[in-house]
Amino acid sequence: MSVKVLGIILVLVFTTQSSRVMAAQNTGWCQDDITAGWSFYCDPEPEEVEEVEETPLPAPPPALPKPTATEEIMQYRAELDELKYRAVLNPSEENVQEYMFAQQAMVGKAKEFTDQWQRIIFKTPALDANIKYPISSIGTNIYQDQTRQAQEDAFVRAAQNNGLLFVFEGPETCGVCVPAVGIIANMRDEFGIEVLAVTADGITYPQFPDAVRDAGQLATLRLTDFPKPILALVDPGSGALDIIGSGLITKDQILERVRIITEIPVGERY
Repeated sequence: MSVKVLGIILVLVFTTQSSRVMAAQNTGWCQDDITAGWSFYCDPEPEEVEEVEETPLPAPPPALPKPTATEEIMQYRAELDELKYRAVLNPSEENVQEYMFAQQAMVGKAKEFTDQWQRIIFKTPALDANIKYPISSIGTNIYQDQTRQAQEDAFVRAAQNNGLLFVFEGPETCGVCVPAVGIIANMRDEFGIEVLAVTADGITYPQFPDAVRDAGQLATLRLTDFPKPILALVDPGSGALDIIGSGLITKDQILERVRIITEIPVGERY
C-alpha cells in the first residue's frame, strides 16, 4: 500500500471518530439533553403497564329501618320479663339486683309520663275531666246538686211531652210490683205528672184504682214478654216506645235514665 493511500485512510478514520465525539457531546451519553456531568448508566426504556380492570366494591348492606315505638316497648318488656323470670328461677343476689334496677328504670319512665300527663291537663281545659266531674268534696256536692236538678227537669219535660207508661201485676205474681207502685205514685204526686197505668192481670192497687186492664195493648207494644213492672215513655203521636226499665228501679235510677234517654246523645254521656 502506498503512503498516499494510507494517509487518506487515517484522515477518514480520524474524521469519523471526531464526529461521534462531537455528537455525543451535543446530545449526552444516553441520547438525551443532558450534556454536562458524568452519567454512569442510562435510564431503562419505560415498560408498558397493562391496564387492569378494577373490580367494583360490593354495595354496603341497606341500613336497618328504625324500630317503631311499639317495637321498642315490646323489646323492653321482653327484656324485663327475662330478667324477672331469671331472678325467680335463680334468685341469686346478682340476678335479683339486676331485675330490681331494670324495674326501677321502668318505674322512672312511668313517673315521668304521669307527671307530663298532669301538666298537660293543667293547661288544657278540653282534657280536664275535673271541669265536668269535680272530684273535690265541695265540687262533688255542687255537681250532684246540678245533676239532680237537671234530671228532675228532664223527667218533667219527658212526662209532659210523652206518656209515662207503667205496667204492673198483682202482688201474688209480682212481689216487686208492690214497692214499684209506691215509687211511681210518689213521683206522680211530687212532680205533678200523669201516669198511664196498665194492669197486666186485672189486679189494681189503691194508688192506681183506675188502671187500664191489658186488652192487647202490651202485645201491640211488644211488651208481653217483659218482666213486670215495666216503665216506659210513649210518644203520643208516633207511638214510639222508649223503655226506661223493667223490674224494681228506684227514683234516682228513673230520673237518671229518663234524662239519658231523652236529652243526652249517644256517646256524650261520659
